Amino acid sequence: MMDIKPGLSVKLVVGMDPRTERVYARNSTVYDVNVNGERIVLAQTEPWIKSSMLDKEITVTYLAREKGRSQRYAFSAVITEFIDNYMLVSGQEARAVTIQRKSEPTPYNIRVYYRVEPTGRSGLDVSIDHKRLNVLDISLGGIKFTFDRSLELKADTEVKLYFNMEGTVYAIDATILRIWEGENERLRNKLGFASAEFLDMPGKLERTLSRAIREIEREALSSARLP
Repeated sequence: MMDIKPGLSVKLVVGMDPRTERVYARNSTVYDVNVNGERIVLAQTEPWIKSSMLDKEITVTYLAREKGRSQRYAFSAVITEFIDNYMLVSGQEARAVTIQRKSEPTPYNIRVYYRVEPTGRSGLDVSIDHKRLNVLDISLGGIKFTFDRSLELKADTEVKLYFNMEGTVYAIDATILRIWEGENERLRNKLGFASAEFLDMPGKLERTLSRAIREIEREALSSARLP
């Protein structure tokens, strides 16, 4: 915990909605840390962390320099106290939140739920039961797609997705989060829309998909610059 010290800027992940892949994060600052780095006092965030979060687990993330690069780390913690009149070194009072660290810091990607919209050149070939899906958007956390109604997918069930990327086929389990119909009435009986959350993604697929997502981002930026 050498990196955790007063004055450090941190980002607190206080919740995540897997259905929308939205991460709820708040910026804060470290006020104080005890000797073993387990009890940490943080500035109250804006908007405030509510008192209903007492005894709830959050994820604390921060940036550290590693081999000349910035690397984001994270650890889990439990909120143990809300302080209305915490005395700062300057003599001023401030609202604060005390947390108890529960794990050691590990590398963390806060953009795991950042979604991109692939193009026909992206090389993303995803299928279920040998039936190809039309990928609408994708992240390292999940996928949104259209599918042939003959698949009979249902929400809150697990499916096996097959990724054919760079000449290798990867199988990954996923949970169907939501099923809905499109606006085109003629296609409603043939085409369905779905979103799914990945479960236990293999490391090699994660690295391959990360490269694909970065390439899609670069394509989007290049297109945006064109007159």
